[in-house]
Amino acid sequence: MSLDAAGDQAFELKLIFMRELGSGYAAAKAAHETLSRDGKDRAALQALREFFHKLAGTAANVDLVLLGRLAAACETTADGLLEQDGEVQWRALQVFSDGLAGVASVLEGSSRPSTEAPRAQPDMPLAVSGGAARVLVVDDDPFSARLVDGVLRAAGFESSFCCEPDKAFNTIVAENPDLVILDVLMPKVDGFRLCQRVRAHPGLQLMPIIFVTRRGDVEQRVRGLQVGGNDYVAKPFEPQELVARVRSHLQRLSELRELAIRDGLTRCYNQKYFKGRLEVELGRARRYRTGTVIGMLDVDHFKRINDGYGHPAGDAVLSHMASLITASVRSSDVVARYGGEEFAFLLVDATLEEATVIAQRLREFVARHRFEVPALNGEPLSLNCSVSIGLAALKPDETTQAFLQRADGALYEAKNTGRNRVWVAP
Repeated sequence: MSLDAAGDQAFELKLIFMRELGSGYAAAKAAHETLSRDGKDRAALQALREFFHKLAGTAANVDLVLLGRLAAACETTADGLLEQDGEVQWRALQVFSDGLAGVASVLEGSSRPSTEAPRAQPDMPLAVSGGAARVLVVDDDPFSARLVDGVLRAAGFESSFCCEPDKAFNTIVAENPDLVILDVLMPKVDGFRLCQRVRAHPGLQLMPIIFVTRRGDVEQRVRGLQVGGNDYVAKPFEPQELVARVRSHLQRLSELRELAIRDGLTRCYNQKYFKGRLEVELGRARRYRTGTVIGMLDVDHFKRINDGYGHPAGDAVLSHMASLITASVRSSDVVARYGGEEFAFLLVDATLEEATVIAQRLREFVARHRFEVPALNGEPLSLNCSVSIGLAALKPDETTQAFLQRADGALYEAKNTGRNRVWVAP
C-alpha cells in the first residue's frame, strides 16, 4: 500500500470514528442520566460499560491516546459495579461524568490529538483587518470541518465553519472572512461552483480560497485553480502545512490591501482611504463627543520645483514631505496624499488649539528644512520650500462633505493671503 493511500485511510478512519463517537455519546449520556436517577438500573450501567469499552479499544488508533485511557478507567469502574448488586454511588457517577466530559471535549474540537499543530507563536495570527485573521471553513461534513477548524484555532486564527453548502455563499458575504478553506466535494453546490460565485462578487475578488482535495487528484487541483482558487491542500493534511499555507496567503492579502489604500510614491494613505476613514472617525467623534480636526496642506510653488529641477526632484520633495507630516502627528492620526502636491491629515480626538500648535510647528519646520533632491545633471542638491495649511474643526451635526469643504476653503485662504501660513476655518 502506498503512503498516500495509507494516509487517506487514516483520515477516513478518523472521520468514521468521530461520527460513531457522536452517536454513541448521545446514548451514553442518556444512560448516565438514567443511572443518576436510579442507581440500581443495571441496563443503564451496562450501556455505559459497552460505550467506554468500545472507546477504550479504538481511541488510540486515531491518536486520541488520553481519551482511550480515560475510557479504560471508566470501563474498569463499570465492571466492578456490575459484579456487585448494590446501588451506584455518586463517586462512580462522577467518574463516568468525567469520561463523558472528555468525549464532549473531543467532539467540540477543544481537545487535540497527540500530533496536534504547534501552539501559536506571537507572530502566527496575521492581523489582516484588525485582530486575528478570520478564516471560514466550508465543508458539508461537520467532523471534517471541526478537524480543520481545530487546527486553525490551535494556531491562533479566528476560525469558524459552515456545513451547509447552499448557505455558504451568504455566510461568506455576511462574515467577510479574510480567507476561506473550501471542500471540493459537497452536495447541492460543489466547491468549484461556490468558488466561481464568490469570484463573481465585486467585494470578494481578493479573498484567498484554499481548496481541500483528495491526495493525488490532479484534475481537482487544476480545476480548482481554473475557477479562481489560490491554492489547495490534500487530505490527509499535515497541520503545519495547512497553517503555513494559510499564513502565506494572508500575508499576500495584507500586502495587496496595503497597495490598494496607499499612495505609491509617498506611502501615505490615498484619498479614497482617507475619505472612508473620515466617515468612521466622524461617527466615533459624534458618538463619544470628541474633537476632530482636518488639516489640508499644499506645497507652495511646487510647479517651480518640477520646472526648475525636474520631476524626480519634485517626487523627492513629496516623498520627504510625507515623512515630515507623519512625524509631526500622532500614530493614531491619519495622513494621506490628497492629490498632486496636496496632503490631508486627520487629527483624531484633538482640539482646534492643539491642531493649530501642531500645524504651526510643522510649517516652521518645513520652512527651515533642506530637501535633498536629485538635480538634472545627476549631482545631488538641497533646496528650501514652504507649505500652506488650512484647518477646520468638526461642528455639531456637520456633514462630512461640509467639513471637508471648510478645510479646503481654509487652505485656499492660506494660499491666497501670501502662502507659508496656517489658516483656521471659522
